[in-house]
Amino acid sequence: MNTGEMAERAEPEKKEEIAETSQPSEKTEKTEKTEKTEARFRKDSLTGKMVQRLLTGIAVGAFLILTLYFGGKSLLEQYFITSGIFYTAEEARMEEFQEYVRLNGLASTDTEAFRTWAQERNIDEFTISREDLLLFDVSYEGELYPGAKELSELSWRYFYNITFADGDAQVYIYEGAASMYYNALLALSALLGFAACMGVFISGMQEDVRYIQVLEREVSQIQAGDLTQKVTIQGSDELASLASGLDRMRNTLADKEQTEKELRKAQEKLVLGMAHDTRTPLTGLMTCMEIIKRQEQEGHVSREYIDRAFDAILQIKTLSDQTFEYFLVDSHKQAELEAPDELIVVFDDYLSELCALLVSCGFGVNADDLNWEPLFVQISLDYMGRIVNNIVSNIDKYADRGQAVRLALEYNEPGYVGITVENAIAQPNRHVEGSGIGVTNVSMMMRQMGGRAEVWMTETNYRITLWFPVADGGAE
Repeated sequence: MNTGEMAERAEPEKKEEIAETSQPSEKTEKTEKTEKTEARFRKDSLTGKMVQRLLTGIAVGAFLILTLYFGGKSLLEQYFITSGIFYTAEEARMEEFQEYVRLNGLASTDTEAFRTWAQERNIDEFTISREDLLLFDVSYEGELYPGAKELSELSWRYFYNITFADGDAQVYIYEGAASMYYNALLALSALLGFAACMGVFISGMQEDVRYIQVLEREVSQIQAGDLTQKVTIQGSDELASLASGLDRMRNTLADKEQTEKELRKAQEKLVLGMAHDTRTPLTGLMTCMEIIKRQEQEGHVSREYIDRAFDAILQIKTLSDQTFEYFLVDSHKQAELEAPDELIVVFDDYLSELCALLVSCGFGVNADDLNWEPLFVQISLDYMGRIVNNIVSNIDKYADRGQAVRLALEYNEPGYVGITVENAIAQPNRHVEGSGIGVTNVSMMMRQMGGRAEVWMTETNYRITLWFPVADGGAE
């Protein structure tokens, strides 16, 4: 075969493992929804982190509200005691009550009269006690017996000594003057607590915002064409998954760009090689035609130069056909394969034709290693015919006719069956270094059929093995 063909071993096409179709899940729809909810609210998810930050903020805010309100209330009460701010305001009311008691000759047990007087003046709190025993409480319906209810101890209350018909007693009156202070304190505490809650939540969100800004800058650099810029992967939430996906996409684009560069380089090398291979027979053809033209003027034309010119034309046609075949095969993304069938049914006619063509070209054929096993394969009939023609063409031009061409079937690679064609190289080698388009076409057609071509070459021998994947119905 062509010693100038691609001598390097053709790389096997990588195949992605296709996961088996899973059986229908036995989980109920409710279980699946529960799992999705758990995944959504797991600790390392965005939703989980947001909920965690919100709960932390609420806890901080609630603690601040309680601390500020009760601490502030205690301070206010101390202020009320030391400043006497309510004593002066309530003194006038006490004088009015003393006059009411005196004019009506009321005893400390006349509760209905006290209740009427308090309701007419919208008094919030009103108690009468003697020796720490509560005698009257406006908030208590009915009559109180001495000792039935204890007097609540509030540190900032002011008690006034009022003279009743049955003796002196201590009176406490509160008209709600301190409520506005407490309400203002509560509002301020709630406002500061809410601000603290939002501050904790927003400070936690800033980390994600900064990470998003980092991703935005890195994606902008990738968008500008810098595929060397790695995407920062931080954490294990949805943003990290997005960053991981972006980085995989960047790697895929970089690999694709590198592959395209290599393909362009290979095509440029192929075109240059084809131009070189075409120029050699074309130069010979022009020389032969000039000689024939001169001989025609002299009155005699040599058959030798006509044959040489015809051979050069055939070489140019072969190169042209191979170039056309290369771009035709390359334009097909996937070959249309026939239905699976047994090896002997699929390959017998092609190998018989190959043997017949080689014998007609003057070669001997050794087919002792064609051992048929009950395996199944799929091929493209069009591609298989082209592959046989390429092999015959190269053997005819570059093989040693004194030694038989060996044909064999290989089964030493699991999941594949191989067809091996091996020949001795003619000595001395008549071939000039070429473009290698023949083996390139064979390799491309094998890949599109799901297989691959492997080439070995030494100084004296050339061997190519075509590996076909075993189809369903074949041996394990």
